[in-house]
Amino acid sequence: MAAASAGPQPGIDVLDYLFVVNLSESSDTVSIDASVIFKRGPGAPDTLSLDLVGMTVDTVRVANPHSDTMCDTFMVRIPLNSGAACLVHIPPAPFQYDGHVLRIPIGKRPVGSSVGSSYELASISYRGVPQDGLILGVNAHGHRVVFADNWPQRARFWLPTIDHPADKARVSFMVHVPSSWKVVSNGAEPFREQRQPGRWWWSTHRPIPTYTMVIGAGEFTVSKHRPVINGRDTIPIEVWTYAEDSAFADSVPFRRATEIVEVMQRLIGPFPYEKLAHVQSSTKFGGMENSSAIFYAEKPYIERRMGEGVVRHETAHQWFGDAVTERDWPHLWLSEGFATYFDGVIAAALDGDLTLATHMKKSAEDYFASDVTDRPIVDSGFAADPIKLLNANSYPKGAWVLHMLRGLMGDSAFFRGLRTYYRTYRDSTATSEDFQHVMDKAAKADFGWFFHQWLYQPGYPQLDVTWRYDAGAGRVDVGITQRQKPEWGLFRLPALTLEFRGADGATMRREVVVTGAGRETLARVDVPFAPVEVRVDPDGKLLLKVIAIDRR
Repeated sequence: MAAASAGPQPGIDVLDYLFVVNLSESSDTVSIDASVIFKRGPGAPDTLSLDLVGMTVDTVRVANPHSDTMCDTFMVRIPLNSGAACLVHIPPAPFQYDGHVLRIPIGKRPVGSSVGSSYELASISYRGVPQDGLILGVNAHGHRVVFADNWPQRARFWLPTIDHPADKARVSFMVHVPSSWKVVSNGAEPFREQRQPGRWWWSTHRPIPTYTMVIGAGEFTVSKHRPVINGRDTIPIEVWTYAEDSAFADSVPFRRATEIVEVMQRLIGPFPYEKLAHVQSSTKFGGMENSSAIFYAEKPYIERRMGEGVVRHETAHQWFGDAVTERDWPHLWLSEGFATYFDGVIAAALDGDLTLATHMKKSAEDYFASDVTDRPIVDSGFAADPIKLLNANSYPKGAWVLHMLRGLMGDSAFFRGLRTYYRTYRDSTATSEDFQHVMDKAAKADFGWFFHQWLYQPGYPQLDVTWRYDAGAGRVDVGITQRQKPEWGLFRLPALTLEFRGADGATMRREVVVTGAGRETLARVDVPFAPVEVRVDPDGKLLLKVIAIDRR
C-alpha cells in the first residue's frame, strides 16, 4: 500500500519556499527552518498539508497579513534573515504529523481578504537524519559531501513541500556549512558580495518544480566558462567539480557547455534561469536536470568516460522539464522525450545532420529492444510510481514522436510551434493535450490522429511488404500489411517513402499513404524502369519495423 501523500491541493498555491539548512561535517543529523508562503483560492481547504517523511517536527507557526505580529516585509517576499526575526514573535500553532504528511490547520481565509489576494505563511522547525532525498556521505576521493537528489518525489524526505510537479514555486536556500566548503543551489546569490565563510544563500526568481530544488555542499573547484549573453542579461556558465576531476571535466564533457546553451536559445528561446552550474555530485542518476544547477553522477568523471551527450540532454531539460514542466507524471515524455530529442538536435547543430540520424537510429533500436512496447507513452498505470516511467516510452519513443511530428509539419512550423509552446507554458506546467493544441495551431491542421496513435496506443507499425512489377503497365503494385499485435491497433502513415532501384543503379522515390483504416494497403506506383529492389522508409524517418519485403 502506498504511503500517504499530500498531493496537489486545489485552492492552495505555494509561491515561495525558504529553507535555512544547517549541515555538519561530523553528523548526518540536519536541522532546518522552513517557511512556506502561499495563497488561497476558491475551494481552498482549511488545512495546509505538506509532504515530509521521517523527520522530527519541533515547532510550527502560522501567520497571515492580518496578524498583528506580521513583518512589513511579509507582503513582498520575506528575506530569510528578517523572516526568522519576524516569526519568533508568533506563538506556536497546533499541527498533526504522522511521519509522512504534516497537516497544519490554517483556518478560514482572513476576514476582509479577497480570494487569492493575500499571502499566508507557515513556518516549520524540524530536524533528523534524512532517509533519502538528501544524501550525506563521502565522495570517491574520500571527502565529505552533501547533495540533494529529489526526483521524482524524494524532496519530501528532507523538505516540507507539496511534492508534486503541478505546484511549482520559487525557492531560497540559506545553508550553514563548515567554512572550507562551497555550496551550490538553484538560482543566484542575492548577496554574494556579503557572503561570509560557511554561510551561503541562493534564491530563484522563477518558480521551479520541487524535484529540482537542490543543494550541493563540499569542497569544489569552480571553473567559469564563457557566459551566455541574453539581451541585457549575462548568464554565467560554471563547472563545479572535485579538484581531482576538474581538468577532465573542462576539457571533455563541458568543453562546449556554452555552445550547447546558445543552440537551444537560437532554436527555442532565452535560457530560463539566472545561471547554469554543471555539478559533479552523488546523484543516483547519470544526470539530474535541477533548475540552473545540473547534477551529474561522479563515477563517469572518475573513470574518465563521461561524454557530451548527457550534458546536451540535461541542458535541454532547462527549457523542457524545468521551465515547462509536465503537470502530472503520465506526461513525463514532455520532459524526457524532449531532452532526448534535443540531445540529437543540438549535436546536429554543432556537428552536422548525420549525428541526428545516428541518434534517432539508436533511439529506435533502444525502444524496439525495450520491455514497454506493450504500454503507451502517456501511461496512467505508472502514475503512483513515477520511477517506472523512466523507460523507453518516455525517452526514445518520446523523442521519435517529436522527430516524426517535425517531418509531418516541416521545420519552420515545427520550431515555430515549439517556441510558442515554450513561451506559453514557461514557469508553468503543461499536458500532452496542451502541447498538441499549440502544434495544431502552428501547423494550421488537426493532428489529433497523430497524437492519439503515438501517445495513447502502445507499440509501433510492423510492416510486411510485397511488390510486383507490371512491365506492360510500367508500374509496381505494392502491398503493405500491418503485422503488429492486434492490441497495438493500426497506424496511419501519411507519407511512407518507397525507393525503387534498378539493375543499372537507377533509383526513384515515391511517397504513399497508409491510411490505417485496415491492415492492408495497396499502392500502385508508376516506375519508368524495371526495379530489382524496393526499399521502405530508406532514410529512417518513421518509427517502424519492416518485417519482410518480398517480390511476388
